Amino acid sequence: MTSNEPPPAMPDEGIIITELAGGRAVARAMTPTDEAGLSRLGFLPQDGQVVRSILSVADRIALIRALIDIGALFTDGRDWCPAEVVAHYRDAGHIRQPFRVISWNNPSSFRIREA
Repeated sequence: MTSNEPPPAMPDEGIIITELAGGRAVARAMTPTDEAGLSRLGFLPQDGQVVRSILSVADRIALIRALIDIGALFTDGRDWCPAEVVAHYRDAGHIRQPFRVISWNNPSSFRIREA
């Protein structure tokens, strides 16, 4: 995105998980209530988003389950995007509940689907 392009459209409320691979989870909370829900899971504010360390595979799986339970949206994309990480753990039998995925058709339009 260049500096002349508007930021992508976002839902008015909800939690969007933008990073889940590696040693941390990164999210955007659309409302103070959403941010409070993430805070209860150990997320801390950092540079306009909220971040939580991931300590182990078991910790990542427990976090994914908790995020699904509070209705978080996992971003779609490539290279181990959050939706792909959740699908990996689902395929391995660690996640059994459906989860929601958000993707963008263009900067002004997003799509939410259940996976």
